[in-house]
Amino acid sequence: MSTLAEADEAAKHQWNEAYQLDGHPNLWGDPPVPYVVNAAKLFADHDAMVVLDLPCGDGRNLSPLAQAATVVIGGDTSVNAMNLARRVIAKANADNVVLRAVDVFATGLPDESVDGIFCWDLLGHLTEPVKALQELYRICRPGGHIVANMWTMNDCQVTDPGMVETGPKEYLDHADFYCKFYDRDDLAAYLSASGVSDEVATVELLRWTEPPHAGYRPWFHEHESLAFTIRKRARR
Repeated sequence: MSTLAEADEAAKHQWNEAYQLDGHPNLWGDPPVPYVVNAAKLFADHDAMVVLDLPCGDGRNLSPLAQAATVVIGGDTSVNAMNLARRVIAKANADNVVLRAVDVFATGLPDESVDGIFCWDLLGHLTEPVKALQELYRICRPGGHIVANMWTMNDCQVTDPGMVETGPKEYLDHADFYCKFYDRDDLAAYLSASGVSDEVATVELLRWTEPPHAGYRPWFHEHESLAFTIRKRARR
């Protein structure tokens, strides 16, 4: 296993530990990320049967997605996160959501088995994001969509206390999670390397404010991301 792969593998344990909370109901707070509403509408408008939320984390985005598809798979490598997500599902009466262990590098899902994928705030944490996007593309059905994001250098994380620069636009945050930030050229190069440039439907610059995250970023903060949508080419 390469050094890069080892770093991504080690992060799984780090994230599982991060979801062990001291009296807090969740890590990220209750509000979903704003763009999940756009993704849910996109999936619903294209009659999505199966949608994957990866990583689902503690479930903040599951409720909007549950209204957009017949079945939603909440996937994560963190057992602790999925235990928290179960409470969200129960509170929302989202009985069409199924939680399962899913690794973005090897999902274990069949080829072309999901209609929509919401992959938020994951790819920028990976040292090998090309492999991850290629795996998501493999499991997406022709005509289906992948909605994901990459943080920009204007994202609040860049100036967080404890951030340590390790390379161009690369950092380790206060919890030692790897973070990489992208401009439009970086994103274009990434999508090209992943082999999906011709199937990029949209790229949008987004900025939004989030409430404190207990134990992780306990203050109001502003994020900025490049959100992109891939529509897998339908068979002719």
